[in-house]
Amino acid sequence: MIRVLLADDHPMIAAALDVLLRGSDYELVGRARSGEDALNQVQQYKPQLLLLDVNMPEGGGLDVLRQLRSTRRAPAVILLTAGMDDTQLLTADRLAPEGMVLKTSDPALLLECMEQVRRGESWVDPEIADRTRHAKERAARAPSLTPRERELIDLVRHGLRNRDIAAQLGVTEGTVKVYLHAIFDKLGVDNRTELAMRAADLLGG
Repeated sequence: MIRVLLADDHPMIAAALDVLLRGSDYELVGRARSGEDALNQVQQYKPQLLLLDVNMPEGGGLDVLRQLRSTRRAPAVILLTAGMDDTQLLTADRLAPEGMVLKTSDPALLLECMEQVRRGESWVDPEIADRTRHAKERAARAPSLTPRERELIDLVRHGLRNRDIAAQLGVTEGTVKVYLHAIFDKLGVDNRTELAMRAADLLGG
């Protein structure tokens, strides 16, 4: 049996997955309801496959994936999403999960994705692949920003303080200040309020 951990805070998703996997070669060994819970249960249950919701409390799926990528014996990851903005799409593309599936897709596609990942291959929902391609095209037309700068701008847009941003990115608060001032100079903005106001245009969403 393939050990599967679900990280999703929506009860309906858990119920649907339980029905979907019934009688299959997959065993649902746990369910996490937050990013922090997901990391703890990965350590506890050591699943071979992690179905990971992008938007969760206490650390979303992309934050969890970022941390797992620094772990040697991490499970294969399939991101589940109802939709991602350009910044999330580009971050997911950089972190390269083994699979990505839209929650609105036919459940058969999730099983297809799981089978592909089980065989050591990758599988991305065609609609997500198309959205990612468009996000890259928009990013190419935007001011030249590194992936880290884009992440930082997105965190500023969501109102995080420098201390919180440092914790999210795994750097010091001083490094965040250096990044911010470099971004201010590059974009010709005077402060983080102006940066937050321009974030939608800069990030394409």
